[in-house]
Amino acid sequence: MPETGAPHGVVLAREERIDIAEVFMYSTAAFYLHTELVLTNRRFIAARPNTVLGLIPVGTSRTSYPIENIAGVSAGTRFEILGVLFGGLALLFGLGTLGIEAARVFSILLLLLGASSVINAPRQWVEVLNSGGGAVRFPVSVFERGRTLDFAGRVSEVIARTPRGHLRGADSAATMPAAGSQPADPGTALRQLDSLRSQGLITDAEYAAKRQAILDRL
Repeated sequence: MPETGAPHGVVLAREERIDIAEVFMYSTAAFYLHTELVLTNRRFIAARPNTVLGLIPVGTSRTSYPIENIAGVSAGTRFEILGVLFGGLALLFGLGTLGIEAARVFSILLLLLGASSVINAPRQWVEVLNSGGGAVRFPVSVFERGRTLDFAGRVSEVIARTPRGHLRGADSAATMPAAGSQPADPGTALRQLDSLRSQGLITDAEYAAKRQAILDRL
């Protein structure tokens, strides 16, 4: 698929630009749903569907991570044996009860769930590892393995060649008001600061330090 812009509902900050953007199929079974992954010069943004039974969309989950908090990005694949066993049992029970009129709806749900579990047994994802050792996985279809590996490689390359000092120093300084040019109204300054944090442009530590500095001026 062609590269896209920021995921729907995500607003880019001033001077924030998109470096890499891709749209992937959410899974092999739910090929009609999509996972959107975007890297800007300041953060990694992801949007993926929330689903019921892995098939029915019930909203979208959006997350973003400042680049300076990302240790690496990779792509992984795994075959879920338990998913195949569970799916097989669900298919057997669904077929066995399909002829019972009172259990017709239940049988169809079992068949859908079983088929989805078997089809999705080969799983693939893009994994974002943060500097604290934690990892977040964003599911994509195994049919797009080549694109997934390429995307992870390009994102890792961009992050690796971006100086850490630039991200935390110059870039943050460009988005945070300078000490001598802060709004006279502390309430306005606090609202601006909270907006920067909610967009993922400053860390919690930077937010706390700057907030305390504003409060100290009262």
